[in-house]
Amino acid sequence: MKSWKQVLACALATMLTLSIAGCGDRSNLENSNSGDSANGGGTSSSVADHEGVESDYAEGVTISPNGKEIYKDTKEGKTRLKISFVEAGFGSDWLRVIATHFVAENPDYWLYLDGDPGLTELVSTQLSSGMNLPDLYMVLSHDWQTYATNGWIEELSDVYAAKPDGEEGMTVYEKMSSSWQEYCQATNSSGAVGKYAYPWSEGVSGIAYNGKMFEEKGWEVPTTWAELLELCNEIKTDTNGQVAPFVYPGMIGGYFDFLGMTLWIQSSGIAGMEEFFSYGSAEVFNHQTQPGKGKYEALEAFTQLFGPGTNNSLKGAMSKNHTEAQMSFLRGEAAMIINGSWLETEMIRDLPKGFEMRMMRIPYMETAQKDANGEYIPINYGMTPDFMIVPSQAPQKETAKDFLVFMARDDMLEYFTKYSSTLRPFTYDVTELKPQLSKFTNDCMNIWETSTSYIAVEKGILKNNSEVTPWITGSPYTLLVYGLDNDGTTPLRYCRLQYQEAKNNWERWVADSSK
Repeated sequence: MKSWKQVLACALATMLTLSIAGCGDRSNLENSNSGDSANGGGTSSSVADHEGVESDYAEGVTISPNGKEIYKDTKEGKTRLKISFVEAGFGSDWLRVIATHFVAENPDYWLYLDGDPGLTELVSTQLSSGMNLPDLYMVLSHDWQTYATNGWIEELSDVYAAKPDGEEGMTVYEKMSSSWQEYCQATNSSGAVGKYAYPWSEGVSGIAYNGKMFEEKGWEVPTTWAELLELCNEIKTDTNGQVAPFVYPGMIGGYFDFLGMTLWIQSSGIAGMEEFFSYGSAEVFNHQTQPGKGKYEALEAFTQLFGPGTNNSLKGAMSKNHTEAQMSFLRGEAAMIINGSWLETEMIRDLPKGFEMRMMRIPYMETAQKDANGEYIPINYGMTPDFMIVPSQAPQKETAKDFLVFMARDDMLEYFTKYSSTLRPFTYDVTELKPQLSKFTNDCMNIWETSTSYIAVEKGILKNNSEVTPWITGSPYTLLVYGLDNDGTTPLRYCRLQYQEAKNNWERWVADSSK
């Protein structure tokens, strides 16, 4: 992954870092009293986000009041496993629950959970220095492949070959979705390809909506793009303009990409996206033929929804960050918001009493691909991949690998989903879990279960060329919102410029990448 991923990852990192405001800043608990709490779920309510989470803690396990130290009986004489993770949209209840079960089954270890919203930006420096490393990193998407080339992270073939559910079960690799199997590979300094990363989560992208408002107004959830546009008009009419159809965080363009990429995949299909990201020639940017045509159609649809004169978004949305936009949604100022499966967990402390958050699949464009029966093919854009890595110089790297295998066990996967409202890209059955979950989480799981999920994996000689990205002339969304009259652009103008840029530079890009 390279610059387009880096740009979006920075946006995601920013929005998740800012989520401290939505989820509560716990950094002041770092130096709080670390005395023992009650056994079997004694963490304080200021640490846990979900009511009743204590019932899923393993019996006889102690959690310190700040939620960071987890052990069975005592820490004395035991080996510490330190996990550094980005504490943001997913919360930390899921990790705390899994950690209690790990130490209950492995009592010779105790866990230290080090949550930091800004961790992703620190990983490269920490790994290169080799100082004060954790045993396991859980971070947001960014350029990680050079860590393998530099010898900074462990190869994980033994983890992938393990059978977390017993000898009769599947291996970790067999349980993992195919796109992640490919994404987690990298080349080491000897030129050998190995498995160096490990999936953290697989996002579900969609449109969150105010369930009670929809029910009270009699609004139908749209399935096609034309129905969505009609719904926007209906919302404006039925509320006399008091409720906007959408709010979005215009300051963080990554959210627009959830919509734009989904629409692109609808049109080009997964095979078309794989062709694009193989970067075989400049023709992949040709807006008149697939897969470049799918990008053009997606941007046309985006402009129909949010372009100049549409009035489908809350006034001032372009100046909002993600927390401000989400709060506007929770206050009922807008009926819908483009978002991901983490939204409910991220905003759990701010949900108004009685608010019913729901999630709809992004409606199908007219040009979306159909199956042999004439039905639209359901896809889910899994967004940028968040992952886990084990430092080569970690004090307890073998135990960290054991923890990765443990997390892939069916019951641990269920705990992750229960307390994060998000899925992991493994095969596991969530049927029995559904009655315990909110309507929003069930909506997200339904989208995930009934779709083929896609994450972009770049291939070919240009995959490491920082100039070659899906948006080689810059992200289009803000420009499309403003339009030509306000120093913006149009879909056709943008795509023509991209195609010309690709044709003008392709030979140079190939030559540079061959050196």
